[in-house]
Amino acid sequence: MSTDGDGSCGAGAGGNEAGAHRELLDLVLWGKEHGLGTPYPLICHLLDTAAVARALWADMVAPGFREQIAGELGLSVADTGRTVEFWAALHDIGKLTAHFQAQLGLPAGYPPPGHETPGHDRVANLWLASALERLGYPGGRRPLARLIAELLGGHHGRFHRIDPGDLRPAKLPFLGLGSGKWDEQRVATMNVLVEILRPAVPVTTLSRPSAVAVAGLVMLADWLASQTPYIKTRLDDVPRSGTVVELRRFFDGCVSAAPGLLDKAGLTRLRLRSGSFAEEFPAFPPNVLQASLAEQLPSAVTGPGLLMIAAPTGFGKTEAALFSARVLGAAAGRAGLYLALPTTATADQMFTRVARYLARRGVGDVSQALLHGMAWLSPVDEMIAKATSVEEISGDRETRARFPEWMRGRKRGLLAGVGIGTIDQALLAVLPTRHNALRMFALAGKTVVIDEVHAFGPYMRSLLVTLLGWLGELRVPVVLLSATLPAHVAAELAAAYRGSSAPGTLPQPVVPYPGWTYVQRGTPPVSHALPFPAEQRRRLQLELRLVEFGADGQPARLSAVTPEFTALAAQGGCAAVICTTVAQAQQTWGALVAWREALPEPQRPRIVLLHSRFPAWQREQITAEATSVLGRDGARPERLILVATQVIEQSLDLDVDFLVSDLAPIELLLQRAGRLHRHPVRDAARPAWAAAVGNEPRRMVVLTAPEADLTRIPDAWSYVYPAAALIRAERLLRERETGGITIPDDVQEMVDRGNPGDFPAYEDPLLIGFEKAEVERGADVMVEQQFAHNRRIPEPSRLLRLAELSAGDMPPEDHAATRFNADSVRVLPCYEGVDGALRLGGPNGETLPVPDAQGRLSRAELISVMRHTIPVSGHLVLGRGEDHVLPSPWRDIWPLGDLVLLRHSVDEAGQIGTARIGDREFVLDADRGLVEVKAE
Repeated sequence: MSTDGDGSCGAGAGGNEAGAHRELLDLVLWGKEHGLGTPYPLICHLLDTAAVARALWADMVAPGFREQIAGELGLSVADTGRTVEFWAALHDIGKLTAHFQAQLGLPAGYPPPGHETPGHDRVANLWLASALERLGYPGGRRPLARLIAELLGGHHGRFHRIDPGDLRPAKLPFLGLGSGKWDEQRVATMNVLVEILRPAVPVTTLSRPSAVAVAGLVMLADWLASQTPYIKTRLDDVPRSGTVVELRRFFDGCVSAAPGLLDKAGLTRLRLRSGSFAEEFPAFPPNVLQASLAEQLPSAVTGPGLLMIAAPTGFGKTEAALFSARVLGAAAGRAGLYLALPTTATADQMFTRVARYLARRGVGDVSQALLHGMAWLSPVDEMIAKATSVEEISGDRETRARFPEWMRGRKRGLLAGVGIGTIDQALLAVLPTRHNALRMFALAGKTVVIDEVHAFGPYMRSLLVTLLGWLGELRVPVVLLSATLPAHVAAELAAAYRGSSAPGTLPQPVVPYPGWTYVQRGTPPVSHALPFPAEQRRRLQLELRLVEFGADGQPARLSAVTPEFTALAAQGGCAAVICTTVAQAQQTWGALVAWREALPEPQRPRIVLLHSRFPAWQREQITAEATSVLGRDGARPERLILVATQVIEQSLDLDVDFLVSDLAPIELLLQRAGRLHRHPVRDAARPAWAAAVGNEPRRMVVLTAPEADLTRIPDAWSYVYPAAALIRAERLLRERETGGITIPDDVQEMVDRGNPGDFPAYEDPLLIGFEKAEVERGADVMVEQQFAHNRRIPEPSRLLRLAELSAGDMPPEDHAATRFNADSVRVLPCYEGVDGALRLGGPNGETLPVPDAQGRLSRAELISVMRHTIPVSGHLVLGRGEDHVLPSPWRDIWPLGDLVLLRHSVDEAGQIGTARIGDREFVLDADRGLVEVKAE
């Protein structure tokens, strides 16, 4: 086929007025039928999809991404849009086979199916490779026609591995595609689409990363156009004949209807007001970090880039990131935003803060999604309404943040203009899961902000490196936030983003502490060290305190900190104790409660326990109360001791007068220290025993074994953290036990020495006598990195075929490993009385809701059940059997079928028995959460 003078594909059989009125397509050949009551012609579905793709290109796809694709294809943005909608229209052309059409009865006069019965997506891949080549698509070592065929063959979320020999036209009839009338209808369908859509012929080829993102766009267009309620609205307009004239008239109706589909789904482009930092955040003047970015960043940004910010907790990094993301996004033509947080709790908190920001700075409708495994339990609409009803919100009254119902479907939330969720949702894009291309497309139109980067272990960091490589190739701006960022990690992440385009002569980026560094591909990094505000400069006194270990190997924390807690009881104050494991936190809480009973009533502090093994509703309640009373402006209690695990380590706004922590890696100890005297506004009210002297706060006590004796470090500590990291931390602290740690001067050096890199540092002075521990750390790092290498998709420069994105068994997203050894499952504690009924929350609690006649529960009923669930490590429930699965009909309802049932028997006297799984026994305690009885 030839091209017209304007670069568009020739009209083929329908290229003249007479041909336009000649019936070319057989409308008996259907594309959709389920739920419609009548077959829907295939060409109608293809035109629907083209119209939706046109609307997406115009109203949702980021301008920078449109320009990128156009530049790669050698076309204008307008011509590229017509070409992309043509590709989208071709996605289901593989349904023109005997195998597919015979599902509703083989049409008269068409050859029957042969022995081969390939799926219609695979047929599209096979047939289009040569069909697009005949349109004049560029050839060479990597022919564009084959790439687009592979792209469209993956529209169901999985790309196919095709033998190149099978792409020869002469072989196609023997692979189940059929010949004769089947091939005639495929050719005629393509000709009609060319005539109606007038696509341009690309001049050059498309990069593999861009092809992946375009595949995601096609998947989205297909999803929207395949909605049964929408198709029903189009049934009355189905043409009576397959002429170009009638089909063009039908397409005009598709074009008119498509924007409404996007609006209902919330697929609109994010628009933010430009302005100074003071205009974006009028409630407070910019601090030194925020002022530096506001003054220096805009001139440094000339295109897509990577911004790395390292600063202490409480330094306003969130506001700095939002401002910077807008600046970077505007320069790169990326309108959307995704904020990736380490945990579901921190994502929930950030969601509210961002909703307020959008209410002030957004223009028009803004779709805002909460994204994590349990996000559907959150009352998102209430969270948005509450956040945007605050009096100080003074934005455009027409600004409306919403989380549309369509986006709450699985895999869709990342398509929102603004997403707030866990880092896992972004990392899923670089794992071989179905529809990973849709995630890549969603990210391609955004600026991505990733918080708490220092908390990533080797496995997650390897996945992050792969993700940054893809985001760099897709020209996606990225902001990385960290309280402490080791130099070798900063260099690794920057190199990943720069990719192969970075000249070898460019200097290594160094992120000053506190400060920021901006990196663009092919240009030297720009760094700015920040002068530390005098009022925030301080000397942190850390005291290493030996702790005794009981016969059970558990540390006796109470005896180690009795002097401080006695003073707290007498004078008042708020303290926190951070334990390494849930069992140790429960034990410590119990010891403190017993200690409190011996005190006079007025001196008894409240003892609060917070960890991950509370029912969801209870953990949310405890977290909300803790952040309320220990935050910057909360009504502070007179006496309180918070006992917790690492859940309070990051992103929670907590301020305590005194802090006790188990030994941990140095960067985590410094992070925890950020909870000590966090808000200067609280200083005047601190009790005398914990008050600061000048700028030196009260000590942070770190519990340790004698001289970091490996034989005395609890197994649980070295199971959670590498023993070498604990030894390094202990010796770094001993070096400064007398003089203290000057913040910020000493932080970067301590972080770098505590994190020497992935390769074993055999001659590290900090590990003299413990070289074996460093060898073990190196081995563990290699295991995690290899684990990541075996599971992630290839780096962009190594991707030869899109099929490599779908290699292996493609686990469902719920089982994809975004974290190393994170085999978390959810347990549901239930109480089973003599009547056999299962109750939630206690022996007298509500019974499990009863499914309706169709075996379904309402969303509210599902939420009421899931809010009683608890996440635990998979090893705790090894040996579970049939008795640990909900009975029918509950087990057949998503997501209840995946829950592990913990049956607590209740006898006639009301006595509650333990729940058993294998040789483990559990009990759900109202104060301590889920307790493993043997652990006591």
